[in-house]
This record gives sequence, structure tokens and C-alpha cells, in this order.
Amino acid sequence: MEAKQIFKSERTLESHLAKTQYYRWYQLYERPINEQRITNQMDLFVDNVIIESATGIMKGKENYPKRLDSYEGWKNAHHVQNVTLVIDKGSKIQINADIRYQNIQPDGKKASYTLDYVMEFEDISNELPKLTRVIIKPTGETKDTFEDAYPNNRVNSLMYFWLSNMEQLDGNVKPFEELLTDDFELNFSTAPIKSIKDLEIWLNGTPKQLSQSCHHPENLSVKTIDDTTFEVSVAFDWYGITKNGQKMKAKTLHKWVVIDDLNERFARIKKADVKQIEPLSIIK
Repeated sequence: MEAKQIFKSERTLESHLAKTQYYRWYQLYERPINEQRITNQMDLFVDNVIIESATGIMKGKENYPKRLDSYEGWKNAHHVQNVTLVIDKGSKIQINADIRYQNIQPDGKKASYTLDYVMEFEDISNELPKLTRVIIKPTGETKDTFEDAYPNNRVNSLMYFWLSNMEQLDGNVKPFEELLTDDFELNFSTAPIKSIKDLEIWLNGTPKQLSQSCHHPENLSVKTIDDTTFEVSVAFDWYGITKNGQKMKAKTLHKWVVIDDLNERFARIKKADVKQIEPLSIIK
């Protein structure tokens, strides 16, 4: 008896956009802080953002840079354990997450804690949503050994923003310019794509025949090659609906080479090799 194929019908675009911002939050603290990186961080907030933590309550993003003074010389790592998107009846969106936080202070003192995060967002349209409130609650002490979390958080934000733009289905190539190196190479199942113009042609081809496209990332792994280069492996479980209502699914394995400039909003994909794990199939 043939197994019934499951079709995941929920939209993932809003989740990808919110998670992009969520993973961006941690990165400022995980590498040396400078003015450009602070500017990028300020882009996350509405003007009247509220941040609540064990150190007190901050209101208004103009007060945020001063808040960072106490972290000078610190090494910080935020290891995300669980992250979920919650949409209430009023369509307000928030992320609930728990993490393992580790630090090494300038005097060599080490500490590690478990933390619960709540991040509330303004209404999500098709663009990156701004944070309206961040609530951070310590839930316990741990005995963790410090382990760098920046590569994983950096790649997660890139991946979710990449997927967000893929799922827009509007043919707009402009957002991808921020996510690709000048000499990028995308080896999709079709011919290799090596220019923004070629990518624009691809985006206005098959994707424009869809009314919905949803990606569920699985088994993300990040290997640090050097300070500016990561190797990434991730599988995307994909579900789509054509404009005439036909449901489809497929699964692909992506191998990326990612180049990172700390001062940019996102790391960039230099090369992407895509292999089909499960062929495209029609869901009846």
C-alpha cells in the first residue's frame, strides 16, 4: 500500500522574517563592537523599543548604544536551544526562545546561564519586522565551557533571510544583492547562475508560476574555515502550490561557501551547490 504523502500547507514567510531578526540580535555581542555594527543593530528596533533584562528596563532605541558600554572586552556566546513563533488572535507576532548563554569577562572570569527570551515584533508585512520589545529572563546557572556561537547565529540569519526572499515570489532580485558575493556561483538543478541578471531571469521563471512556496530547514551545520569563511550544509524540505492550485513537494541538500564581513548586515553566499534528495512530486 502506497504511503500517503503529507503536504505542509502553513506559510513560512513570516516565520523566516522574524527568525532573521532574532538571530541578528545576538551577533553584535559575539564579536568586537564598533560603530558600524551598532548602526546595523539599531536597524532592528522601532524608535520606542523596550528591552527588559536582569540589569533593568531600557526604553527608546536612542539609549541602546550606552547600554553596550558594559560589554566592552567581553566574549559572549548565545547557543539557541529552542525557538518558536507565536501569532496571537490579533495577529501580533512574537518569538519565544531558550538559550545557553556563556561569557568570558575582561578579567578572565567565566559564567554561563540559561535564559528565556521573548521578542515582540511590529506587524509583519513582507519586509524585515522591527522589534518592539525584548524580554530576557535568567532561568538558571550552568557549568558550560565557552564555545563560540557567532558562526551559527550569523549563518542562521543569512539562511532565513535568503529563504524569505525566495518565498516572496515577486521576481525582485534586489534583496539578493546583499546576500551574494560579487563572484557568486549558484549551482541549481538548472544551469549555473553567476550573475545578478541571470538570477533575476530565474526568479521570474518557475517561481512566478507559484502562489505559495515554503521551506523547512533541516540539519543545519556550520564549519568555520577561517575568520571570514564558513562551510554550510542544510536540507530544505519544500512545499509549493502552483497558481492553478496544484500541490507539490521536494527536498534538496544545499552546500554553501559563505564569506563574512563583520560590518555588513549579513554574511554573503559565494557558492551554493544544490543536490536533490527527494525528487519533485505532485501531491493529490
